[in-house]
Amino acid sequence: MKRIASLFCLVGSTALISQTAAAQEGEVYGSHERDGLTFGAALGGGNLGCSGDGCDDFTEAGSFNVFIGGMAAHNLAVTFDAWWMVHSDDDFSVNQGLMTANMRYWPVDHLWLRGGLGVARSEFSYDGTFVDVTDRTEWVPAFVVGIGVEPIATETFGLDIKLEYGTGFYSDGDTRIHSAALSLGIAFY
Repeated sequence: MKRIASLFCLVGSTALISQTAAAQEGEVYGSHERDGLTFGAALGGGNLGCSGDGCDDFTEAGSFNVFIGGMAAHNLAVTFDAWWMVHSDDDFSVNQGLMTANMRYWPVDHLWLRGGLGVARSEFSYDGTFVDVTDRTEWVPAFVVGIGVEPIATETFGLDIKLEYGTGFYSDGDTRIHSAALSLGIAFY
């Protein structure tokens, strides 16, 4: 959790430094009037953590995210996101998928905040020599939050560096999975 907090601080301070530098030069680089359809994708890495029986630690995982939506205002997007994180070892794999309706808000140029509600599902599988086990949860309510910086931004394109967290509200007896990822993404407006 300490690493996640450090990453949030790093992303936030990078955005503030870039805004301060732009303001000192007398211009706000990248001030854009975005509108219409928006879509994008991101790849990254992070951790899948779990709480429940048999959970000891965080597990490194790959992250993949796609979204589509529309600009409600020049600094507010409403999107549908599908985010999946997967970890796989020789005979063990765990994954969590989150599908959420989100709002992405730019309080200042090049810095956005994200929040959303939707559904999540997780799955564990073990393929042993004598035993094969797969445990998949039902779809359950979920939420995601995130912060991102756009070091490159135009009216029609943005390059994102983002930090995101999400989890589902799993039933008693289900193992609760926590997804946290640092990703590089592209967005079109």
